Amino acid sequence: MLVPHEIAKIFQSQRDRLRNADEPHMMRPKKDRKVLKGLARSIYLNKNAKLSKAEALASSGFVSKVKIQEKKEKKDEKA
Repeated sequence: MLVPHEIAKIFQSQRDRLRNADEPHMMRPKKDRKVLKGLARSIYLNKNAKLSKAEALASSGFVSKVKIQEKKEKKDEKA
């Protein structure tokens, strides 16, 4: 009985994150929030940052450097 509930909870969480990223006007409290795009969207959907911090984190240079380094490391492992 616990396993189906946990699975449903995981999928509900993913649906909530997608809705928050795509339709921020549906959230409460309503704020003037833009739709997340690009790196900010992927950061938020991967649970690496909260919705309120995703855009600021994506626009900072730190995250882009980390993503580039991860890609290089993966390519080196395959070779």
